Amino acid sequence: MRSKYALLLRFGLTPFFVAALLGAALVSPAQAQWEARNPVVAIQSQPDGAIFTMKTGTLRLQVCSDSSIHVLYSPTSSFPASRPDPVIIKTSWPATKFTMQTDDDSVTLTTAQIKVVVARQDGAISYRDLSGKQLVQEGTRKLMPVNVNGEDTYRAESFVNIYGSHEALYGLGQHQSGVWNYRGESVDISQDNSNIAVPFLVSSNGYGIFWNNDSRSRFNNRFANYLYISSEVADVIDYYFFYGPELDKVIASYRELTGQAPLFGKWAYGFWQCKNRYKSQDEILGIARKYRELHIPVDNIVQDWFWWNRKGEFVFNKNYPDPKGMIDELHHENFHLMISIWPFFEPGSENYDYAEKKGWFIDKFKFAKPPYHTDAMAVYDASNPEARRFYWEQVNKGLFNIGADAWWMDTNEPETEGLEENIQLGHELAIGSGDRYVNAYPLLDTAAVYEGQRATSDQKRVYILARSAFAGSQRNAVTAWSGDINSDWFSYRRQIPAGLNFALSGIPYWTTDIGGFVFGSPADPAFRELFVRWFQYGTFNPVLRVHGTRNPDENELWSYGPDAQKILVNFDRLRYRLLPYTYSLAWKTTSESYTPMRPLVMEFRSDVRAQNTWDEFMYGPAFLVNPVTEPAASSRRVYLPDAKWYDFWNGSSAQGGREVAAEAPLERLPLYIRAGAIVPMGPDVEWSTEKPADPIELRVYRGADGEFTLYEDENDNYNYEKGAHATIAFRWDDAGKVLTIGERQGQFPGMLASRTFRVVFVRENHGVGVAPSEMADKVVQYTGNQIAVTP
Repeated sequence: MRSKYALLLRFGLTPFFVAALLGAALVSPAQAQWEARNPVVAIQSQPDGAIFTMKTGTLRLQVCSDSSIHVLYSPTSSFPASRPDPVIIKTSWPATKFTMQTDDDSVTLTTAQIKVVVARQDGAISYRDLSGKQLVQEGTRKLMPVNVNGEDTYRAESFVNIYGSHEALYGLGQHQSGVWNYRGESVDISQDNSNIAVPFLVSSNGYGIFWNNDSRSRFNNRFANYLYISSEVADVIDYYFFYGPELDKVIASYRELTGQAPLFGKWAYGFWQCKNRYKSQDEILGIARKYRELHIPVDNIVQDWFWWNRKGEFVFNKNYPDPKGMIDELHHENFHLMISIWPFFEPGSENYDYAEKKGWFIDKFKFAKPPYHTDAMAVYDASNPEARRFYWEQVNKGLFNIGADAWWMDTNEPETEGLEENIQLGHELAIGSGDRYVNAYPLLDTAAVYEGQRATSDQKRVYILARSAFAGSQRNAVTAWSGDINSDWFSYRRQIPAGLNFALSGIPYWTTDIGGFVFGSPADPAFRELFVRWFQYGTFNPVLRVHGTRNPDENELWSYGPDAQKILVNFDRLRYRLLPYTYSLAWKTTSESYTPMRPLVMEFRSDVRAQNTWDEFMYGPAFLVNPVTEPAASSRRVYLPDAKWYDFWNGSSAQGGREVAAEAPLERLPLYIRAGAIVPMGPDVEWSTEKPADPIELRVYRGADGEFTLYEDENDNYNYEKGAHATIAFRWDDAGKVLTIGERQGQFPGMLASRTFRVVFVRENHGVGVAPSEMADKVVQYTGNQIAVTP
């Protein structure tokens, strides 16, 4: 404030006038606006919050927990009957202790974590920590009558005051603008190929706002001090405020509201082979056999589109003469098969005729676009429960029943190629107006398969790869991928902030088309370099998956020449050696609402440099990953946050809080491990369940206290939900120089009763790189009882 005061005085303004200017900037934002104030005229205490009668409308604050507040505002004296809400699954909350204090100026609700202050003069809501520090303020809110899609409704707008705050803003799904910190940006919340809409904003100030609206919306912060959140269709303003202050807690609150992410089969955390596309049974089986002959680790092979006769029929075409035999052979070779399925039905099948008769189509194509889309092809209404059941029944009968393992739910925005606006707009859905629920389609579409498979079998975990997602999609076992992106360095760079913002949108699983979707040539040395760098980055994504359109038509790891193949296989091997670490992170994601691919702000929230670093991230608590995003690079600058760090490749250590030059020859991705990390690494395997993770090499990075919990179960059924799993906690006491391997908790069929830990205390040139360490510092036989290990 002093610096602003001095600056204005330098321009010759009088002290009185300067004070008036600065005072005007600090008053409640509603006071100097174009509309009249909307004061509080009455207050009614509730067991779970308070209801405020405004001059116009009604405001309700519900205390859901000591760090979660639900805000509703109606333009009338009451709240309308609730409509179907496909996103929120927790509507009943245990009683939370809070106090309510009133004075002439405000009403304050105080929980064990936050203060919520409602100004009497205009209804502005200030969210503060217990010290009184303001986190953010919702200044005004309004609902403007409109008619949308024949429905009398409202346009909603909330004005959020962040004047003078230096916070960074994240989340909001996945977008391709290349922007990491959305401060000063405007983001449309609207589904499109490569842009995923999630109306969940997260701030480095330690809070999140989940805007509970399924229509097209916008978070407009073009003027960096004002944030406007608006939606095209609303009955009420409806949002949830979550306080952390750590961002893991903010995201945990979001998942408590919208659903937890279930655990995938262990195979899904390995390597996936995919391209556009395998064209026959012989081709896909030949690729699988060659991977096994070359001993390249892989778990999943993907059949992209046009394996069918017609969309919506789920019957293989003549190029696949024995689909069940093909899948059986893939299973014999220890492969899983993922199959592409679309939300479209093409005419000429009984399924099409039946769905049309039932009225389950939103709209039809008006002209053909061969070979991709046929005349009168229709998109089904995923908001209709009967249509969803029918869709799964056909998938089950044609695919799951013969052994298909996973689902690639493509084009589920749904795709409306050639139109800027979503096809649902202007249509009536089973759930209501297409304009009101337009963004929820990916959630409802994937629910058809997730809920259908869960009801059919508990022996195979659901896995869905989807091109789009919405709030709550994580509960449907969805991994989103970043869409049909280009095969160039520019697009590759943009995936990093896109993926990190998606991680902060509360949905933990995400991946990309390694190498880009269009176009690339494995014979081109420049593209080979791009593919290698992209694969190195993808090794530390939640899911490791190659895909794309290539010329020549090959996209296997051997397609890129022997030099590239050596590098690719080495990183693939690292992915598999890290499976004990990765699978444990997956359990932490399911059981603790964790986020495995972590922007630096999640670990170093108060570090301004970390808040604004978009091209580095943490993979779990240990790995600092630094993708190389420039061609012909042999080094890159790396910011090391304030901690002690070890170079993964040579074991040298460095103190953080500074930028360093990291070597980055083509065969190396700059990787650093934080002191205090305990990293379990398994034996070399060619698929995820080839053999038990025994022995485990336990790499300990000294210099700080640390802990890690190893998780194991049966790998691919839902018995873990019934308690069939085991954990072993590791703890490093840096002052006492003691590693404690804790008592095993739990059990499951097939669990190792006895196992070996090869403990390696990492130092320079010891316990480094991908290969197992030749010499362990200690070899421990473990039978489930606590053991103390010293260097």
